[in-house]
Amino acid sequence: MKGRLQVIISILIFLLVSIIYAFPLFKNINNWGGMDWDQFTFWNAVPRETILKYHQFPLWNPYSSGGSAIFARPHSSFLSPFYIFVLIFGPIIGLKLQIIIHLLLGMFGVFLFCKYIGIKEYSAYLPPFIYMLSSFYSVHIAEGHVERFTMAFLPWFFLFYFKSLRNFKYIIGSIISLALMILGGSVYVFNITVILFLIYGFFCMLQQRKLAPLRVIVIIFLATFLLCSIKLIPMLEFLQDNPRKTNPEGITNISLLPTIFLSRDQALYYQNTRWYWQQKVVNGIRIQEGWHEYGAYVGVVPLVLATIGLAFCFKKYWPLLIMGILSLWISLGEGIFYNLWRLLHKFPIYNSLHVPSRFILGFLFSLSIFSGFGLEKIERVISKRGKYLIGIIIALVFLDLFLVDYPLLKNTFTVKPAEIKKQSEFRQRYRDFNLFPEKSKSSMYPALLSNSGIINAYEVINVDKGNVMTISDYSYRGEVYLAQDKGSAKIVYFSPNKIVINVNVNDIDTLILNLNHYKGWRAKSNVEKKEVKPFNGLIATSVNSKDKKITFYYLPSSFIIGSLLSAVTTMLVFYFRRRQFIKYI
Repeated sequence: MKGRLQVIISILIFLLVSIIYAFPLFKNINNWGGMDWDQFTFWNAVPRETILKYHQFPLWNPYSSGGSAIFARPHSSFLSPFYIFVLIFGPIIGLKLQIIIHLLLGMFGVFLFCKYIGIKEYSAYLPPFIYMLSSFYSVHIAEGHVERFTMAFLPWFFLFYFKSLRNFKYIIGSIISLALMILGGSVYVFNITVILFLIYGFFCMLQQRKLAPLRVIVIIFLATFLLCSIKLIPMLEFLQDNPRKTNPEGITNISLLPTIFLSRDQALYYQNTRWYWQQKVVNGIRIQEGWHEYGAYVGVVPLVLATIGLAFCFKKYWPLLIMGILSLWISLGEGIFYNLWRLLHKFPIYNSLHVPSRFILGFLFSLSIFSGFGLEKIERVISKRGKYLIGIIIALVFLDLFLVDYPLLKNTFTVKPAEIKKQSEFRQRYRDFNLFPEKSKSSMYPALLSNSGIINAYEVINVDKGNVMTISDYSYRGEVYLAQDKGSAKIVYFSPNKIVINVNVNDIDTLILNLNHYKGWRAKSNVEKKEVKPFNGLIATSVNSKDKKITFYYLPSSFIIGSLLSAVTTMLVFYFRRRQFIKYI
């Protein structure tokens, strides 16, 4: 009963802290975000539109870049259970609520992990604040990097991994934690976690002189892939067809580390380096990207406490220390004598990532845990009355983090909603479109609201924009047309995944949709199945005088295969879990 009460109290504390911390984001609750918030809002709004308006599984996105896959995109997150907030409240408010939810989950996860490894009750409250409330989270939120939400699942992953080494049944928790990263649309946090996991597992194996840590790793990876095949197989196909080439020459100047972790001017650095035309210099040091890729303020006190924790806990937890050091090493890129980032960049998937500084996440997690150990050692030696000092230290650390991050968060949602007229029929209306060039990199979300497509949308993946025409182009012939004009064609039903066209031709002709062709598009007529082929890069099929109605629909084989694998894996997991066939290794 006492344990349950402590859990309830801790949840309430973290909920209160999350609301206070995120309060600046809700000052104008309907405001839009700048920078990358437009594209992430758009990527959340398209599936919502597809689900609620058209009652379809969101597979295709006709609204940007001439049409491309939406479900197969790495950043697509509508399979996350937390997408329910977007469905209910819309993408603007729904994503803001997710900021609070993930803050709560991340802090509670770190707290439970600390309790499990032996950090006392009061001291266990410090690491959650350091990990989730450092400016690493807030600068990415300010920039609009919604995928950073999933850093909340890293402590849960380690918690269940530690538990699974004693009782194998807990492995399902680690699998679900990884799955939530993938389904939450976070390529970076997932891939960073994989590297951290491999590093920790390897050194844990050396420490224990057992193969069990690595065997558990293999099972977790395999099970996660099978469980998430519905997302991973289409995503891997998409990345293979649309490879993202990034430069492995990333650098974080090692002399910048004191500024990264100790400077309280995080908001100032962010504002001064956020746009590409601004000079990327901080404290006289040139940086490669905007400050949102570097900021991770924790303050002096956590660093001092972490040093104390290392002195007492090194022997037992040195694999966690090595993991943190190597993670920081990778984040430096060319800024250190041996470039681990360049080595990592040679591997598939990792060669599509950029900016090594994002690996600071692993160091931050390790630092937060050791700071908890340091405070716990102080808590052990002081008197019972002196334990009020522990509460004061934790409160001061929280206040310090809040005051540093407050200017970042209060200036995140400053775009007043534009009045957008929704057109009755979908058209590719814009080649370039940006309503707020001084605040945002694009206007993909407003284009969606107007039921329009935008060709030159801001993209992080180099999708082929093909030969799709806009209504202002001289060669525009409509959203559907016949190549040789041997009759007529008219759209009678339009949705993202399915388009129905009435045709009337007197001879063989080619029916063309003004959308990019991509494998997975299929077609059928009122008399037979049709073969879909690209016509100058657009979706097309042959029609004749017998065809009266043509239905194009997007249903890629990769999605079917992935769905079957995920369904079978889910049933097997529940079956074996229920029957308790899973045994400790």
